[in-house]
Amino acid sequence: MRLNLTLSRKAIILVSVPLVIELALVCFLMALLQQAELERENEAHSREISNEINAAMRHLINAGTNTVIYHVSGSRDSLAQYRDSVREFPKVIERLSRMVKGRQEEEDNLLRMVSLYNRANRNLVEGHRRLEAGDRIGSMKPYANLNKSMAELYLIADKIQSRQSEIQEKQKAAQATTREQIKWLVVAGALLNVLAAVGLVLYFNRGTAHRFNILLDNTIRLASGEPLNEPLAGGDEIARLDRVFRKMANSLAAATQKERAVLQNAADIICSIDEDGKFAAINPAVTKALGFAPEEMIGARLVQFIHPDDVDKTLDSLKKSIQQKGELALENRMLRKDGAAVDMLWSLHWTEAEKSTICVLHDITYRKELERLKRDFVAMVSHDLRTPLTSISGFLSLLRTGKYNELSPAGLESLRSADASVGRLMNMVNDLLDIERVESGRLDLNLCPLTFEGLVDSVFAMLEPLANDLKIELVAMGNRELEFVGDADRLNQVLVNLVSNAIKFSEPNSKIIVDALEQSAFVRIEVKDEGRGVPDHLKQAVFDRFKQVDAADAARRKGTGLGLAISKAIVERHGGSIGVEDNIGKKGSVFWFTLPKTDEPADTEEI
Repeated sequence: MRLNLTLSRKAIILVSVPLVIELALVCFLMALLQQAELERENEAHSREISNEINAAMRHLINAGTNTVIYHVSGSRDSLAQYRDSVREFPKVIERLSRMVKGRQEEEDNLLRMVSLYNRANRNLVEGHRRLEAGDRIGSMKPYANLNKSMAELYLIADKIQSRQSEIQEKQKAAQATTREQIKWLVVAGALLNVLAAVGLVLYFNRGTAHRFNILLDNTIRLASGEPLNEPLAGGDEIARLDRVFRKMANSLAAATQKERAVLQNAADIICSIDEDGKFAAINPAVTKALGFAPEEMIGARLVQFIHPDDVDKTLDSLKKSIQQKGELALENRMLRKDGAAVDMLWSLHWTEAEKSTICVLHDITYRKELERLKRDFVAMVSHDLRTPLTSISGFLSLLRTGKYNELSPAGLESLRSADASVGRLMNMVNDLLDIERVESGRLDLNLCPLTFEGLVDSVFAMLEPLANDLKIELVAMGNRELEFVGDADRLNQVLVNLVSNAIKFSEPNSKIIVDALEQSAFVRIEVKDEGRGVPDHLKQAVFDRFKQVDAADAARRKGTGLGLAISKAIVERHGGSIGVEDNIGKKGSVFWFTLPKTDEPADTEEI
């Protein structure tokens, strides 16, 4: 039967079982040691009793002997010794009384000894008294009784001595037995402790190690894509770890399946290229894009499928991606199976773990074709439309001067309408050309020192007639001597666009304020109007191409929707930023843009 124990409980058992055995061994040892100590005390007690009995008998004999010697020889030393013996004997008896207290048999023998001693002592004293009185014959009877008492004392003393000797022998034997028991108990306890510890370790380790080996085998199986072993039973940490591992394996399998599905169904080509420039893996999208089956390209060199003119550029990008160990973009042309060239946008990412470059290839042939068509359209607009418009504008100017006779009032009105239409067409053509230059990166700037006064005066000179017609006042505020760096023509175009938009969307008898604020590294120019304002959700979108706040604005106010997009591109090309805010405290909007004070890049951009 397998115990369903956690690892922590197993560890507690491994520690507690040997500890319990150790504690039991200590308790037994303490009991045996206490028994041995008791036996030793009993032996010492018997020995002390024997010594005291011998001392009592010795004092009694010395007293009798010394009194006889004293009366025979008259020796005063014998008399002194007799008296010392008589004084010491009661002390010995008192010590014996304390020793045998609580021991009934020994107390009874001691009482008999005391009784005999008292009788012997009386005989001794009586004999000594009669000798002192000179009655030698009369002293013989007390001494005879003394000898009789002494004989009985010897018998009792011998009996006590024999008993104490027997007790001492038994105690010695018991001590030897106890020492033997202690020795075997120590050996047996240590052996039992070792066996219990080793047995528990082997028992728990067998199950634990086997289960850990299953976990290890599962990791190998997961890495190689093989099925996992049967789930581990139980509620311990290993079983819980196995369940968590299986959840992770299932999640990885689901993620791998999704990833495989994404790769298999992706419209872009996804592939990996090894260090030798060979395809290591590629998804089926290559068949639709290039006409090759994945099996035809795996193991083949990349250069076989690159347009000859783009081989060096492609290989250089691959090497650069490996060296930088980062992401890199690349545009090149690849060859289809039928020999046609296809424009591709590459995203390269080197992976150190797999020692390969992961590539995502997006077919941009259609985009390239659109760019070509756009360039052709711009060229057409620039040449085939702008030139006739210029001729028409010149002809209308001649008509206005009366070169071809005077026109009637109706003719002059038609002339003004035609001239405005041609102007709008010319503005539209110019906007289209500007936006094309922005997108193609050909927006060149002629930077030079400028002042706010020079910029705002030129714009006001151009737009004041229009503002006056609509009864709108143009006001310049701020430090007119404020200096910054920029392209005068392009910045004039930006400010004209912002002020003209403000005029279009302002009511009559309102005011438009152009202000300049100095910041640490930038100059901020603001155009404040009192018009309808810009909704919050459109404050970013108004700077997109062809974007109007109101769809009817294009027809009603004759706008193309390109002015703000061009203005944004010009400002950002200068290194500044542009935006729109609400006119705080009033209705309307504040369009602003920032320009650097110098032509050196600023660390931070302030708005």
